[in-house]
Amino acid sequence: GTAPAGGHPFGHWLGIIGTIFMVMTELLYSIRKRTRLLNRAGPVRAWLSFHIFTGIVGPFMVLMHTGLQFRGLAGVTMMLTVLIVFSGFVGRYLYAALQRAGLQSEDSYASSVDQIAGARAAIKLFEEEWPARVREIEKIWQSKNESRPAFMAPWNQFRMRQRLNRLEGERTALNEQLNRYLQQKQRLESNLGRNATYQKLFRLWHLVHVPMGITLFVAVAIHIAATIFFRAGLFR
Repeated sequence: GTAPAGGHPFGHWLGIIGTIFMVMTELLYSIRKRTRLLNRAGPVRAWLSFHIFTGIVGPFMVLMHTGLQFRGLAGVTMMLTVLIVFSGFVGRYLYAALQRAGLQSEDSYASSVDQIAGARAAIKLFEEEWPARVREIEKIWQSKNESRPAFMAPWNQFRMRQRLNRLEGERTALNEQLNRYLQQKQRLESNLGRNATYQKLFRLWHLVHVPMGITLFVAVAIHIAATIFFRAGLFR
């Protein structure tokens, strides 16, 4: 079937209900998010879903109300409605991206920096103690060589080599741990960089989306006032 014309009563009811939905889109989610009035009325995520629903259905009903006419105020309203719906989808994407990037917070980054500092301090201490620990192993080996029969020398050397290998293993483990921390820090820096980009884009989107919404509501208010003044539509 064809879209109902703006002069049809059903078309006018589409405009009225669509406008109510659009007002709900602008007001209810903002009230839930910024005040405590609706704290007991469900989580913010559920209100965001409702915000998206009314933000899509309301403008669609208003589009049908215009009869897809491009002339005059109806045309301006229709174009603004299309732009705002598209802008809403962009905002939803940016919001979701911000939520994902925000999982890696600045607190996690600060913790990672502390871990790296701790690992580097441990490596520095280990390297400072390395000569003394090697000398201690050699001293034990020499003492055993002197106190044991000569045929035990190969065994003593094997045991010394084991201890030196374990010491080398400790050094390797410390360096691997530091590398893991450095890689984690790099990932966090990348996430924080993306988060900063999304925040800038979201602020820019907000600067565009809100004025468009205000302009649309002004146009709708003028349209309603004109309808009442000229006793058109349902006021005939």
